[in-house]
Amino acid sequence: MKNTIILTKEERNVFLSLVDPLHNISPTREMDLYMHLVKNASKEIPYRIKKILDNFKENKYPQGVLLFKNIPVDDDIKTPHDNTFHIGENTIMSKIQAIINTYIGEMVSYEAEGDGRLFQDMVPNKKLAQTQTSLGSKVELELHTEQAFSDYRPDYLSLACLKGDSQAKTYYLHITDVLKKMQKDDIYYLQKKRWHIGVDASFVMNGCNDELRGPISIIEEHKNDYNFVFDQDLMFGITDQATNLMNNIIEIYYNYRHDIILSKGDLLILDNNKVVHGRSNFSPKFDGNDRFVIRSFIINSFDKIRNKTKNARMVAAKYS
Repeated sequence: MKNTIILTKEERNVFLSLVDPLHNISPTREMDLYMHLVKNASKEIPYRIKKILDNFKENKYPQGVLLFKNIPVDDDIKTPHDNTFHIGENTIMSKIQAIINTYIGEMVSYEAEGDGRLFQDMVPNKKLAQTQTSLGSKVELELHTEQAFSDYRPDYLSLACLKGDSQAKTYYLHITDVLKKMQKDDIYYLQKKRWHIGVDASFVMNGCNDELRGPISIIEEHKNDYNFVFDQDLMFGITDQATNLMNNIIEIYYNYRHDIILSKGDLLILDNNKVVHGRSNFSPKFDGNDRFVIRSFIINSFDKIRNKTKNARMVAAKYS
């Protein structure tokens, strides 16, 4: 894919040296110290990587994604059978992920998702295989904006791969690819508040109000561009035209989406304001070697979540 960055041997060594102060520091129990050290380390990222990240923040990459390859990965990790073991947050991979994330913006967590931790283990769960969640595997994960239902959704989604699966495709599509296929009248209508949206079941189970939200718009003008909010599973139109436009977007997605198969040592960062994403179904064996991705979230500024947190970085469940 375009915007693929392969770390050189020298860059790998720089990142390995930058994570040294983070060893034995818990991002959960010692979050303030951990993030202070990460912030300092982010200032020492190799110059080439800094320039790429600067361009990404300035929307200079039309696909709205970056893929880093050849990131150092722990070799002795076994994939757990669910996401309650919190293995990923203690890996070299997550430490490098945090350093890159923090150059882009501020890492945040959500009380109602992943136990409110900065890093979440995305692993196949046999009991949830048929669900529209990050732990599902037997069904395709439909296109969506991450936390489309929330005003405090992340600005970027960061996915670090400890173990890959050749069947598991991560799909994505940028808002510009959608609008190219739309008529001007349709683009105008997409800016109207003509859609309601439900709340993700995992958030409801962890304290979020389950009432429908909205009405909301699907696109919104932002700095001479458009931001994009969509969820195939949770969203529905309140007029026939709104429903038809949703169906058009879904059809465009399936016809023109891009895909990436994440491999060990990959870090994928998606602009959550511009890009919708999904994932193909796959067939885990539940033998300790299944796909294992560490998910984390980035916002541009703490101003977005000011007075909505339980600590400096955790958005309280009632505000999600």
